Amino acid sequence: MRNTRWIYKTTTDDKKNKKYSKDLISILEARDVKTDDEIERFLYGDIENLRNPFDIKDLEKTIDILLEARENKKNIWIYGDYDVDGITATSILYRVFKEIGIEVNYYIPLRDEGYGLNKEAIQKIKDDGGDLIITVDCGISSVDEVDFANFIGMDMIITDHHEINNDLPKALCVVNVKREDNDFNFKGLSGAGTAFMLALGLFRKLNSEEKAYKYLDIAAIGTVADLVPLIEDNRIIVKKGLEQLKRTNWKGLKVLERKLFPDFSEKTYDTYDIGFIIAPIFNAAGRLEDAKKSVELLINEDNKILDIISYELINQNEDRKDIQKEIFDLVVEEIEEKKLDSNGILIVAKEKLHSGVIGIVASKVLDRYYKPTIIIDIKKDEGVGVASCRSIESFNIIEALNHVRDVFVKYGGHSGAAGFTIPIEKIDELKERLNEYVKTQLGDEDYLRPIKIDKEVQIQKISFDFLQEISKMEPFGFGNSTPIFAMKNCKFTNFRKIGKDLTHLMLNVIKNGVEVRNCVWWNSADLYNEIEDLETIDIAFKLKTEIFRDKYQYKIFIEDIKPSEKENICKNIALYEDTELYDTVFPIKTVFYTRKKIKDNLTFNFYDNKVYVLENKVIVGELDDTTSYLLSNLKNRFGYNFSCELEEIKETSENFNVYINIYRDFSFETYKIKNSEIFRDIKEYLIGQLNYNSFQKNILASIFKEKNNTIGIYKENRGIGIIIKTIGLYYKSIGKKVLLVAENIIDKNLENFLDISHKIEEGYDFYIFLNNYPKSKIDNYLIFIKEGENIKSNKNIKIVEDKYVIPKNIEIVCEKELINYQNSWSKKLSLKNKEYIYNLLKKGEKVYGKKDIVVLL
Repeated sequence: MRNTRWIYKTTTDDKKNKKYSKDLISILEARDVKTDDEIERFLYGDIENLRNPFDIKDLEKTIDILLEARENKKNIWIYGDYDVDGITATSILYRVFKEIGIEVNYYIPLRDEGYGLNKEAIQKIKDDGGDLIITVDCGISSVDEVDFANFIGMDMIITDHHEINNDLPKALCVVNVKREDNDFNFKGLSGAGTAFMLALGLFRKLNSEEKAYKYLDIAAIGTVADLVPLIEDNRIIVKKGLEQLKRTNWKGLKVLERKLFPDFSEKTYDTYDIGFIIAPIFNAAGRLEDAKKSVELLINEDNKILDIISYELINQNEDRKDIQKEIFDLVVEEIEEKKLDSNGILIVAKEKLHSGVIGIVASKVLDRYYKPTIIIDIKKDEGVGVASCRSIESFNIIEALNHVRDVFVKYGGHSGAAGFTIPIEKIDELKERLNEYVKTQLGDEDYLRPIKIDKEVQIQKISFDFLQEISKMEPFGFGNSTPIFAMKNCKFTNFRKIGKDLTHLMLNVIKNGVEVRNCVWWNSADLYNEIEDLETIDIAFKLKTEIFRDKYQYKIFIEDIKPSEKENICKNIALYEDTELYDTVFPIKTVFYTRKKIKDNLTFNFYDNKVYVLENKVIVGELDDTTSYLLSNLKNRFGYNFSCELEEIKETSENFNVYINIYRDFSFETYKIKNSEIFRDIKEYLIGQLNYNSFQKNILASIFKEKNNTIGIYKENRGIGIIIKTIGLYYKSIGKKVLLVAENIIDKNLENFLDISHKIEEGYDFYIFLNNYPKSKIDNYLIFIKEGENIKSNKNIKIVEDKYVIPKNIEIVCEKELINYQNSWSKKLSLKNKEYIYNLLKKGEKVYGKKDIVVLL
């Protein structure tokens, strides 16, 4: 099996939120999105939620200098970087400056010039009449180069987002979100994001802020491509930028979209489209030739020129793929021949590796070996090596480079990716020192690729409803990755190799009798023999919705497979499965398909684990397997009934797609006449074959047998909600009404059983007061007062006190421990399992439960 370790993200599981499911809340909590405000901002953050750009140090000063330069007709040069982030940042500022009337040019160095500012380029810009250079996505480490610019009389402004590893350059302004003296408290912007913030501030200063928004699509491309975390302001930029991409203002992007996406006119873009299709096209020019071509695609307005540029870029990207494969094979051959993979860090230095693709090669080598990786392209005629570095999660590569900074000509980057230039004669020293450094930083476990599991789920989660809810977290990307789920003890069938070279695996996964077909595990055919004979497997996977012939398909994309371990004998699988079902949030959204024109008044019919949709008692469709499984189990285990609300009907070429909301139906019917029989039906509806506890019996007897107005002095967890529901259902069944008067509702479902108000209202046959007393003279009432509160009594009221003793065979444990015991009580157990535990308790056997187990006594 793969050299991996599964890490389950931990959450408190005590967050209460009525709007979203427990699953979504726990996934967000693990991503440090916890409060209600944080959740709303994360899910629905918009432009107005962006931080104030003027809180970035020197940004407003930069704008003032730029506007003054406009007035004085100074010639401004944008100095960018040759990667996608630099290309997009350059394009944003170039277009913005042109839009507001600034005389502007731009300079993108060739890759052979190295990353960042260089003195020759600064001198050339000076000679070409430049008055001011503003950098994007570079410059924060260029202290000497800025000193040189100052020496020759060239004004400099630095805008960058990289780590600050030295004193700030002595420029007119240094705009970088990683400055400690910023009031802007988000450090994750990309170079393009920083450029967008400068544009936003500039237009805001000119009282035309909305003009900045059209640049969001370009900013989104740079943000996704640079692998900065898609949280906070980055998330808003990318989310709104993806929307803008569909209606982009830029001719070059429109031309490229038409060539790359056959469905460009209808397409909804996502981060995959940027990261794996669009961004590589922009990157290709900088990797193989000259990144200025990519800038021209974003700033030129001539359709003929744009068509030629886009064609050339796409072809260059294909060339890049061929070169990349060739270099990757060379690097792997070197690693295998010299057994470099026995080292803690992989460092390969060779001539003619092509510095334009070594970053991608380093990423692929890391994927293969899961070790920090440095690929050095030796340029013998220049006497230097140019390197790209990629790192594993537990190793900060920029800190490692800081440790050996004395060997570099220059270097820079992030914790996960970096680059440097080094004299050839220093390479062996670098290898030795970094290998020793790694030994002090990493242990054996660090070299196991972590598979971070957001949540273990049951089969019913592979559904339209669940995927719709998880989609609220989009856009996914670095820092907000697509959730990974685990499902244990699965069977599988139809196991086979797929793909042109048979390098991938496909299988059908079966859990609890429900089958999910055609689950894919990319690039894993080498594990075929290990998996083939396994009886059950645990899978880690991502979920995705695809559409085939106008129908939704819920696809599993496997991240890892492990043989199922025998469950700990103490683990309570019944409790786990019941809890997952019990925590279902209504309404459940789903879609079914029909060739019949339908109107409304839909109902369900359950047969042989399938749920059919009926209109006027005629079958018009059926629910998918996982939703059928969910509803059938909720009905069989908990006694739930359901109602259906039609939301939308879409006619397609194949069928009608009918979108519905499924609600829990609380309606209760009895055809009994005798009170004793009515109460028996009510009890079975509410608690199945369990009995009312002593307190519940005494309260109901006082009201219905003795006809008393009653005060019930209750303790916590004694099931007063069941008493309220019983009273509400009884009066409903005889055509009368009950009012609950309460400030705080103890159960959100109570409104389905009786009316609720904060104050007494006339016209009811019975009143229930929760922790308060009637303020006017009425009859037929029940008052609940919590134990320890003052009691207002008179001779016409019967007081029922709650008295019980916890037997010795009950052990109180916390909720998280319940799963470790077979004989555990929980309110989330199915009716049948509750009866089982209740009977054990009566027999005197050991039973575990939270404090709410006293509801049984």
